[in-house]
Amino acid sequence: MGAAFLFYQTNREIDMAASATLNLRLHSGVPVVDVHGNWEPALTRALSELLGRLTDAGHFDIVVNVQRAALEGILALRSLSCSAQAIRSHCGHLDIVGTVEQIDVLIFDQMEKLFRLASSEEGAIGRIKRIPVLSRGVRVTTTMARTSQ
Repeated sequence: MGAAFLFYQTNREIDMAASATLNLRLHSGVPVVDVHGNWEPALTRALSELLGRLTDAGHFDIVVNVQRAALEGILALRSLSCSAQAIRSHCGHLDIVGTVEQIDVLIFDQMEKLFRLASSEEGAIGRIKRIPVLSRGVRVTTTMARTSQ
């Protein structure tokens, strides 16, 4: 029993460390999830859970910004295919914002079929809202919640 408890605690600590690399905020009324750091199984699991919570709350246009995440392991985004399909079933979109290198890797792996890809948040949000979003001046961003304490 002690080993099982230790295993639970270890997994919980790993999940908390992964969720420390996620940040949820609003930009022009659209939820944006920032991903920081390395791609690990706990990170993709936490990201998938966060996307599930957002869709359960009625958000079906979501931007995931991976520009500050590592390039190595970015193909872990494929594990979000179920989340992307669930969002699409409600006529929504899951937009991935990345650097040029990240976008090139995702296109090479044909992930543009799962997600909409963009090189800037403003471009992704402009496509969602079908109006241009200003990239200069004061950014209208509000931090919603930090997934770690």
